Formats: sequence, structure tokens, C-alpha cells
Amino acid sequence: MIDGPGPNVRIATCDYVNNLPGTIGAGVLANEIVKLPILHWYWALPPDAPRCGAPGKQAMRQLYRRTSHVYGPVQETPVPDARATLDPTHVDRHGMPVVRFSGELHRETVTVARAQQLKALEWLEASGATRVWHAGEVADRVPAGGGQHQAGTARMGADPATSVTDPSGRVHGHENLWVMDGSVHVTNGGFNPVLTILALAYRSAEHLARS
Repeated sequence: MIDGPGPNVRIATCDYVNNLPGTIGAGVLANEIVKLPILHWYWALPPDAPRCGAPGKQAMRQLYRRTSHVYGPVQETPVPDARATLDPTHVDRHGMPVVRFSGELHRETVTVARAQQLKALEWLEASGATRVWHAGEVADRVPAGGGQHQAGTARMGADPATSVTDPSGRVHGHENLWVMDGSVHVTNGGFNPVLTILALAYRSAEHLARS
């Protein structure tokens, strides 16, 4: 069984995309997919709901089909010290170096995340929800790391000194090496990036076929 077989996102608004006063990079607000029960238990139960035993089972029976989960991805502001590098000492089971994340999210990203969280709560209340809650307070300092929609590390550009690929996605200095995923995004645009990745992949594939 896979997560999110449907129904998937059904309600969304773009009213706040780059349009929340005092913030930079606000994105879409949308209700989340129907989750596997274990993910609903982990992500979507209210904080005071019982998590185990007969009371936990009863909470899942009552709330699984009566809980809406709203997300608001934001467009992160790039920061130079947020990097993905190869760890010099740790390796995976194949002996390959693992990825190491460093740096923190930009303060503007933290600010807009808090604003999106408040808008999501307002949105649910306006829809008639009898109770709303959030997953937790957004901390002042948030470490950079791999999330649900990773992007970056292979910027596109014309200058090899400041970019990894050319504007078509071909890696500078390598005739037969192309990047066609979210790596070429400096930042995602406040939406799930799949359609942008698909469009860029089609574009890069056309250049690759012609070359």
C-alpha cells in the first residue's frame, strides 16, 4: 500500500503567494492528501489525543475521516552557508560518503513560515472547523536539511565559476552529463516543484536530443 492514493489535494488557494504583508516568499495553502493511518497518527492527531491502547484506537476511528490537514510550503530565501557536501568521515554501507547538510534557514524563511502557519489556522477556522491546532511552533533558528521537496546544489548559469550547469542543464566542462531535477532550482517557488521539474526536464531533453 502506498501513501496518498487519493483523493488527493482538493482545495487550495494562491491568494497569499508572495502576498503576505511583512513577509517574503509566501506560497500556496492546500489541504493534504489522504494519508496512511500510521502517518495520520504521527502527523494529524491533535496533541492531546491518546496515542496507544484502546483510547488511541478510538481516537483514530473518530478522527481519521474528520480531520483536514493544511500545508503551506514557502519559497525559501537562499543563504550561502546552507550547503550539501560530502561528509569526510561517514560512509554508507557501500563505502560511499554520505551527504552532510550545514547552515540554517534564512530569518525571512522563518518569518514567512510562521505567517503561513497562522493563515492555515485562519483558513480552517473560516471553513467551519470546530477545533484547530498546529504541529508546533516555528523555531527562531532552523537547521538547513533535506525536506520533502529538495532543491538546489546545482545552480544553472552561463558562468562556470558561479554555476554547476549551463542554462540548458548540461554540467559545465562535461559534454555528456546533464542535470534534470530539482537540483537546478535555486529555490522552489512556494509550490510543490514537480511541474517545474517536469517542464525543465522536457526543455533540457530537447537540448540533449539536438546535441
